[in-house]
Amino acid sequence: MERRIYSLAGLRIVSDFPLIGVQVCPDEAASHAEIVIHRARISEALVSASATIRHRQYIGTYNGRDVLLDFPNVGRFFVRDGKEILIDALAAADEGEVRAYLLGIAFGVLCHQRGIVPLHASAVDVVDGCAAFVGDSGAGKSTLVAALAGRGHEVIADDLCFLQLDQGGNLQAWPGIGHIRLWEQAMHALGCGGRGAKREIHGYNKFLVPVRTPQNPLESRRLRRIYQLHRAHDRASEVTRLYGTEAVEVLMQNVYRMNYAENLGYKPNAFMACIMAARNVPVFRFSRPLRFDALNEGIEVLEDHIRNRD
Repeated sequence: MERRIYSLAGLRIVSDFPLIGVQVCPDEAASHAEIVIHRARISEALVSASATIRHRQYIGTYNGRDVLLDFPNVGRFFVRDGKEILIDALAAADEGEVRAYLLGIAFGVLCHQRGIVPLHASAVDVVDGCAAFVGDSGAGKSTLVAALAGRGHEVIADDLCFLQLDQGGNLQAWPGIGHIRLWEQAMHALGCGGRGAKREIHGYNKFLVPVRTPQNPLESRRLRRIYQLHRAHDRASEVTRLYGTEAVEVLMQNVYRMNYAENLGYKPNAFMACIMAARNVPVFRFSRPLRFDALNEGIEVLEDHIRNRD
């Protein structure tokens, strides 16, 4: 099988499984670490489980460092020591579904193992850095960045934004996967369901919509601001600043797969990143109606706030 070199979350990835949507790395020196992803039979002897996490979609077992993820009807992923992911897919499994779980939960666990904080967020480029959008499932993160993309903004991440502290204590965000995950209704409402959009998982009404590759796709951006999306019902859209423990709590609630981070002993790293983010990056609550007919008005309020850098 052909092996290719990719870059994601600032990591050099060598994979024999096609990582569609992930930036191909033309220069091995462009990223500073190496991950191996390959297809292999996963022996039960590999995992001496000390604990189990049961989820409606999967069963996760771990031994204090390594994690085995078992997805019925798809296959298993073994995430080892922050350096390797083994894929043992079922023969009948759809390749797109395998990729969705690989680049979602499996890669998120690997990031925790390496000290990279995966934030459940979408992000766009702004002056001198990027802005990230967090919120509960259904808060409209992907719809928002898709609308911003339609107005000329460069999307650097959707669903997962990878954060790291640099040597100066600044929080850096790495570009993510080159598509936006949209429900079918949102995709059609925004008029972005043309050629290239593909259903993510069979029987699941969410689609992957390609986006333009951002400038400098192999480089991190300084995180300049964070917006928590909040439903305003019938009130006008508005932006308010959050401070202190409230800002930290918003970020902690949106760390991706925090249950694994906590059980594997990586919660302190995520907690420190959230504290540093709340201390050095302004955190706002962006309240807006979730109706599509109110989207443009909300986007204008948001763009004005970003421009004014309040």
